Amino acid sequence: MNPEGETGTALLYRILKRIFYLVVPILVYLVLLVVFWFVYPPPTGVFTLPPSTEYLTLVGLMGAYLVPPFGKETIIPLALGLGYHTWVIFLGVVGMDIVTATFVSLNFDLLLKVPLVGRWIRWVMRTAEKVRVSKPWIEQLSSSGLLLFMYIPLQGSGSITCLVLGRLLGYKPAVSLGLVVIGSVLSTLTVAVGAASVIQLWYINPLLGIATAVAILAVIGVIAYLWSRFTKRFYRSEGV
Repeated sequence: MNPEGETGTALLYRILKRIFYLVVPILVYLVLLVVFWFVYPPPTGVFTLPPSTEYLTLVGLMGAYLVPPFGKETIIPLALGLGYHTWVIFLGVVGMDIVTATFVSLNFDLLLKVPLVGRWIRWVMRTAEKVRVSKPWIEQLSSSGLLLFMYIPLQGSGSITCLVLGRLLGYKPAVSLGLVVIGSVLSTLTVAVGAASVIQLWYINPLLGIATAVAILAVIGVIAYLWSRFTKRFYRSEGV
């Protein structure tokens, strides 16, 4: 419906801007998929069909990344174990985080009105609210808390949840999106480098790979314990 007093030019501008918001994020990731096509071309030539098995598997992994309970901690080691280059997985995962977060951020109001998608967005909002209540340190640590939440590669700390959580905490969309990008880059690098190191050591000596994996898990356990001790003060201050 045309708002009262809005000129035809203003209405056209709004429509074109909405189309831009809807199309451009998707086109950006399609460009990345085209790049991957040249990295893993069909066996009969780059400009032929059908796609290579490596390409189809990569696209499937990137699609699975969007579906809970899959996340960086599962998709990245799996992809590296299948022989994909670290930089390919890095670009695929970070690109997916950026594109999905940007798409939701730019079209948040419209997505809420779409029947099935709106229901899913509201479910994400409820999930983000539960995270805000159950993890008061995110709000207490301000933008650093939101960045840490995005950095931790665990289920529930995805780009869209982080973006919605930023909105609930009152951050401007650009700030929330920036924190999502930084957190995605750092967490993807951490998981990719760690998983690649374990896999390489496994090829050299399986026992060495297992020992490294155990050592990494031990370090994560110690950090988790220290972090839980540190965050207790925030739960006390919230009366939890």
